[in-house]
Amino acid sequence: MRSTADDLTTRARIRDAAIGLFGRDGFSRATVRAVASIAGVSPGLVIHHFGSKAGLREACDQHVLALTATQGREKADPGSTGRLIQDYLNNPDQYTEEIAYIRRSLGDESDAGDAFFDAVVNQCQDIIHTGIEAGTIRKFDDIPSIAVIIASNSLSILMLGRHLSRTLGTPAPEPNGIGPDLLRQLTLPLLEIYTHGFYSDARFLHAAREALEGNNTNNGREHAP
Repeated sequence: MRSTADDLTTRARIRDAAIGLFGRDGFSRATVRAVASIAGVSPGLVIHHFGSKAGLREACDQHVLALTATQGREKADPGSTGRLIQDYLNNPDQYTEEIAYIRRSLGDESDAGDAFFDAVVNQCQDIIHTGIEAGTIRKFDDIPSIAVIIASNSLSILMLGRHLSRTLGTPAPEPNGIGPDLLRQLTLPLLEIYTHGFYSDARFLHAAREALEGNNTNNGREHAP
């Protein structure tokens, strides 16, 4: 689990143990006692630092989201892209628990799981705004919707890692199915689509816009007195 260099407190050790356990066993199955055992502390000390299991999960969410936010800001800077890629290729194991935790959060149908996804979307909005200001991302009319699309595309790779690796014939390390070989396979095609687009011109965009605008017009007539 990635942590900052000075993040070596007992609280941080408990939090990191919880992230690993939550990612492996799920939030409902994992217990405070099990977290305490992994962290080498008493269950009472876990409660002392976090108040409850829900409070511990909230701290885990905040930590993982902070890590992804840092990556997101760096992704808005072309100069940092190569460093991020090399860091993962050289140290893939340090991301394993983080990826497993994100997968569990997204698959958890709860208020906490919903809040986690919403936070990722908000991060994407921040990245888009930062990129627009820096001139690395072009302007969009509907940034909130673009952020949802970008977040969904990015998170789907984490959720579908095993299937992506299987289909592309790359090694699929457990438990996430996401490894350096998959990153090498997908990075350039993904950036090529984001950089140059998919369609050769705007005909599909125009056709969809006309259809949606026409549908809105017809609905307005149907509801007119």
